[in-house]
Amino acid sequence: MPLRNSLHRRSHKERSQLAHRSKLGLLEKHKDYVLRARDYRSKRDRLRILKVKAETKNKDEFYFGMNGRKTEKGVEYRSRGGEGALPEDMVKVLKTQDEGYLRTVRKKGLKRIDATKTRLTAMVDLVPTAEDIDDLDDDVVDILRSAGVLSPEKSSSRKGKGKAVQATPRHIVFVDNDDQAKVYTGSSSSQPVSAAQDVWASEDEDDSEGWSDHDMDEGEGEEDQYAPQRAQKQEAKRQAAAKARLCVLLYKTIIDYLAET
Repeated sequence: MPLRNSLHRRSHKERSQLAHRSKLGLLEKHKDYVLRARDYRSKRDRLRILKVKAETKNKDEFYFGMNGRKTEKGVEYRSRGGEGALPEDMVKVLKTQDEGYLRTVRKKGLKRIDATKTRLTAMVDLVPTAEDIDDLDDDVVDILRSAGVLSPEKSSSRKGKGKAVQATPRHIVFVDNDDQAKVYTGSSSSQPVSAAQDVWASEDEDDSEGWSDHDMDEGEGEEDQYAPQRAQKQEAKRQAAAKARLCVLLYKTIIDYLAET
């Protein structure tokens, strides 16, 4: 093929209808003429073929397919092969088949829903605490609870939006001995926390009277015993971040599931 035929050419611009001839309508372009000419020629050829068939038709020609057909004023009618409405037995059979098909489709959908619930439940098990559930959006939590993946919401004493009861405490307090732990647990229900802190301060003052500088140095060295606890706290933060990412993945899975259903 020549190169000039493959290159892009500027389309030929044709003038539009003149202003003083606008009453005659749009000015026909060449591409409009091509479409009109093709339509005219196709109709002319079809009429010519029909005329030839009509001239060469045999009036005594017969086919067995003509038994189920008839014409009225040149319009052909075909029978469906049955006379009147279907019998009641046949109608019952057809309805039974439709019901069976619907039951099959319903069972298939329920199995698909159960499989999706199982997958979502396995993912939700990675977020067991109420703190992680609170980090999710309310819409996601409602969808999971309506689907039966999460347990229903428990009643809360706080006003406003009810949230699940916290499974684990948010603040961890470390004490030196059992007596201070008992004082703190008792102050949480009956006494304020400041009273418990005052008790601890008085105990510390009494104990510090008999301390020496050597004991203070040893006490500073013993602070490293809380290093494992700090490491555990950092690990808990890292796991919380991982759970947050899993929550985002869970939300995307729910959206995809709803789009498919």
